[in-house]
Amino acid sequence: MDRKSKSFYDRLLERVDRLDPASLQTYLLRLINEKGFFEGIFNTIREGIIVIDNDLKIRFVNSACETLLGIGPSDVDQYIGRFIKHIDWEQMLSTNPEAWGNFSRREMEVFYPEHRYLTFYIMPVAERPNMAKVGLPLATLIFHDVTDVCVANEKQVETQKVKAITQLAAGVAHELGNPLNSLGIHLQLLQRALNKNPSPTPELANAGEHLDIAIREVGRLDSIVKNFLNAVRPVPPQLRPLDLHQLLATAIGFMRQEIEDKKIRVDISFPESIPSLLGDRDQLTQAFYNIIKNAIQAMPDGGQLHIACSVNDLYVNLKFVDSGRGISEQELSRILEPYYSNKSNGTGLGLIIVDRIVRAHGGELAIESQPGRGAAFTISLPRQARVTRQLQQSRPSPEDKQ
Repeated sequence: MDRKSKSFYDRLLERVDRLDPASLQTYLLRLINEKGFFEGIFNTIREGIIVIDNDLKIRFVNSACETLLGIGPSDVDQYIGRFIKHIDWEQMLSTNPEAWGNFSRREMEVFYPEHRYLTFYIMPVAERPNMAKVGLPLATLIFHDVTDVCVANEKQVETQKVKAITQLAAGVAHELGNPLNSLGIHLQLLQRALNKNPSPTPELANAGEHLDIAIREVGRLDSIVKNFLNAVRPVPPQLRPLDLHQLLATAIGFMRQEIEDKKIRVDISFPESIPSLLGDRDQLTQAFYNIIKNAIQAMPDGGQLHIACSVNDLYVNLKFVDSGRGISEQELSRILEPYYSNKSNGTGLGLIIVDRIVRAHGGELAIESQPGRGAAFTISLPRQARVTRQLQQSRPSPEDKQ
């Protein structure tokens, strides 16, 4: 490394043992001035910034965080998990070196000090720190207030554009619904007639299999119609006991033919037992289907889709990890905008529907990716049959902060 490419800090470290007291004082004053300069910049921007170290403690927090989250300078040296509880922070410490550098985007609703909707990014440092040394920078959290955008999106339902889409979806449902119902009924009648024939002719030997495929495809077309309707006319979930294994199997079954055609390997892992959950079976199946469909489209030449279930104190998490092309930072920042899609035939509604369904169940959708290394979508559903919040509704008690 030549002198021009070395930073002021690199040169200081090389010389510190040889500096006389006067020179050392000069360097220290310059360090203080530079630190104050950058802190001044960070404290004037509207985005909240928190820097955590590899001991998961807050090392820096700017002024905006006090406004957005109620986290201020007095909280430096506190464990980040005391304030943002729904993230498995310990998992960051055990991330494999080859996976280091994945950034993630999340959304959260907070109630202290004010009711806000926030988007935040977790940006790990460029190089994985030495975990044996305490106090090294680990990641920067950047919080952006999207309350106005969220409120505007809700009001957008009343705009002419959405009204037009609502009318279009209703028209599609009307025009396609009746023929699909008729097809479904006649296919079922044909299936019953075929099942009554104990010894079909050679020509009909494979008819049952073809008939099953036709029935599934009719069901898939029906789900596409419902997909548009759900996007513009959300329905409150009907909460009933859930079997996640069954819901996942149903969602994968809709895409089984495409999975086989593209030679995609699907691996599923579940813990021995998971807490009982309440939810809307049809809506959650739709959410799983949309994410699986996105993953398959991201792997046109084949790949692997790993689906893992995990449990923590607050949530049951279902994580979908594909080996596709990944998502760029620019795409990640817009991925939940209505009608935004990077596909030529995409509607930009698939993940919007997933996000709405998960939020209606009191859960959250987390998205992680790194270009060229696939993407991970995590649906977190609350263990209790109630809407839970991602952040404490009030400040930690004095006992917690000691």
